[in-house]
Amino acid sequence: MRSMTGLGRATAEDEERKVTVFIKTLNGKGLDVSIRSNINLYEFEFEVRNKIREYLQRGTVSVLVQVEAKKPKGNVVNPDALVSTFQFFKDLAQRSGFNLSDDMAFYASLRYVEIAEEELEEETKALIIQALTDALKEVVKSREEEGAKLKEDLLSRLRIIREHLRNILENKDSILERTKKRVLEKAKELNLPEGNPTVLNEISLILSKMDIEEEVTRFKVHLERFEGLLDAQGEVGRKLEFLLQEMHREINTLGNKMPELSQWVVEIKTEVDRLKQQVANIE
Repeated sequence: MRSMTGLGRATAEDEERKVTVFIKTLNGKGLDVSIRSNINLYEFEFEVRNKIREYLQRGTVSVLVQVEAKKPKGNVVNPDALVSTFQFFKDLAQRSGFNLSDDMAFYASLRYVEIAEEELEEETKALIIQALTDALKEVVKSREEEGAKLKEDLLSRLRIIREHLRNILENKDSILERTKKRVLEKAKELNLPEGNPTVLNEISLILSKMDIEEEVTRFKVHLERFEGLLDAQGEVGRKLEFLLQEMHREINTLGNKMPELSQWVVEIKTEVDRLKQQVANIE
């Protein structure tokens, strides 16, 4: 299980050029990739996106590809690339809480915007893929580390839910017994004997409407499946979200059937909502 939050940076170089790739990933319902570069990637962007898909399945992914020529070639600055790189540095500073002036962002951008729009050399393409792959591996590693922290939090909340569920199971029989007793007392007030068929039918009907065995059983199954997915590889976020929806539905039905259990039902709903917030960050 991996988080959708991650960072990665890698560099690849040869005698003529140096390629640096920065990657930042955040929450996202699908895989939304944004690529910026100080060069025009042309049709090569398709290969870059395919490489990203090999490592990431979900999340908002921001990629910056920087190519620096070690030997000046007298190329004209690519204005579109300059604007794109400038905006990247401004956005990065804002998200990181730094105060970066326009002048500083501009000069930082100039360092990387050296290559005008020209056909990419095969050597450059190879270095881009190499740096991108290494950066993606870093992202995956950071996502796994964050995922491990999320897992511990999720497991602690599952333990809390199970404790509340035990309280429900320990109290449901006494609630049913009290309900039966109230019906019998009401029948006695109406001078109806305990064995009266009408009284017996009424008790059976009321208790059947309060039967929560099916909801408890399904809820337990959802809990087990949820916990099992925490050890699974690959994309599990959507499956976890679905199970939480089912948990919420079952506990809501349970509460409607037996309002006397509202104390623990409310606690479980609260924990399920907290699980939803955390699961929103799982790939």
